Amino acid sequence: MNIENGVAQAAPSPGHADKGLDIPVPAIALSAHWHSYPERFYWIMEHGFAVEYSPNPEAFHLLPEHLGRILEAGIPVRHHGFFPQFELGHDDAGAADRALDVHRAAVEALHGWGEQVLTVHIGLDRQAPLNPDRAVANLARLVRHAESLKVTIALENLRRGPTSDPETVVEWACRSGAMITLDVGHAVSCARVQRGELDPRQFVDLFAGRLIEAHVYERESDRHYPPRDMSMLGPIVDGLLGTHCAWWTIELDDLDEALATRALLLDYLRANQGARRSGAGLTDAAAGAEGGYAPPTMRS
Repeated sequence: MNIENGVAQAAPSPGHADKGLDIPVPAIALSAHWHSYPERFYWIMEHGFAVEYSPNPEAFHLLPEHLGRILEAGIPVRHHGFFPQFELGHDDAGAADRALDVHRAAVEALHGWGEQVLTVHIGLDRQAPLNPDRAVANLARLVRHAESLKVTIALENLRRGPTSDPETVVEWACRSGAMITLDVGHAVSCARVQRGELDPRQFVDLFAGRLIEAHVYERESDRHYPPRDMSMLGPIVDGLLGTHCAWWTIELDDLDEALATRALLLDYLRANQGARRSGAGLTDAAAGAEGGYAPPTMRS
């Protein structure tokens, strides 16, 4: 990522160094749902973010229209399978099969468009009864289908439900072969952290060996809230920099909040880069995963 005239310009690939920073910087993306096209997409292009794209699960044919100009401009794109009405782990076998079909269709639609990474969820609809064994089995089926197309599937931690427990996320990811997306706001706001049983930084440590992406904002209640400072995010960012995670998505709807959050992140990295040059390294879990992880495929 480059800084020109005070505006960050999107890098052609994650990890590109920012002016003023001589350490690798992850791609910093902004979330963009299909229904925000075209205004939000054009704003992202103008302000130099990468894109985390959430497609319409009932209209995947819109993907080329939504992403064509973005990708032609050299802006990195990843994919976010936000499909709460299609639960992979639904206790009803028919509903779960339909959900798996939709997720497979998403993989096929995104194939060849941007970075070949799709983040998925289990338990988004709190009214849908879950079957844990079916959840893992369908996630594994999705991973195998995606692997045949060289697409990486990542399971995201949620604020509530079984995937709010980091140990469950790791177990299900390992059993299915999925990678992991850390949602920082979900981690900070989940019940175990709120009760003081876990520290959010522990999510990074537990996920490190499979961590491929992070969604960065401070907390979630009625909406996603931005950080006012780096007191909460700082230790998490320090942890992320010790992993293979090369993509940070700012999941904020408000555009001014997104700009302010990116500025906070870049200022923090600038202020602390000296310590990282001398002492930073991969966490034990991430170091143990070296050699077993291949970077996501880019669209040529």
